[in-house]
Amino acid sequence: MTSRISRRQQQTQLFTWKDLLWVVALLLVVFGLRQFVFTPVEVHGASMDPNLQDSERLIGLKFGDPKRFDVVSFHAPDADKEYIKRVIAFEGEKVEYIADQLFIDGEPYTETYLDEFKKDLAKETYFTEDFSFLVPKGGLFVLGDNRPISKDSRVFGAISEESITANAKFIFWPPSKIGAVK
Repeated sequence: MTSRISRRQQQTQLFTWKDLLWVVALLLVVFGLRQFVFTPVEVHGASMDPNLQDSERLIGLKFGDPKRFDVVSFHAPDADKEYIKRVIAFEGEKVEYIADQLFIDGEPYTETYLDEFKKDLAKETYFTEDFSFLVPKGGLFVLGDNRPISKDSRVFGAISEESITANAKFIFWPPSKIGAVK
């Protein structure tokens, strides 16, 4: 009888060690993914309204080159915090807004993500004021979606690609907005 109890105790102990090893391995994988693959991003303020709102939480990828109109978080060039904005143009490109129309190197671009804001504007009122900017070597031009209040590349200039901390891809909080970043 003592040998049976010993076997049960040994089996219980073995399962405990296996469980512990499994948990440790899982934690290492999660830590590795968090460190090198993705990171949580929190929206602060209203500069990305209506697409991203204050206190929303996103998952951002830490790898890959940003594409035009991707939403990225980056180290603010003018403050000790993170900003989240939309990539509009890349080095060597000329960005212009003329009569509320985006032009990059003279080609017009449609920004459907701004439609919700623009539909409520009075005629002859512009959502984005006219400007022109030539993106310097190694730079990215970023804008907030809420153009009238956003502090972005129109204020602090181009950002470096190295300053990007994440390319926001997925909203996970609040649950009512779970889904891909638009």
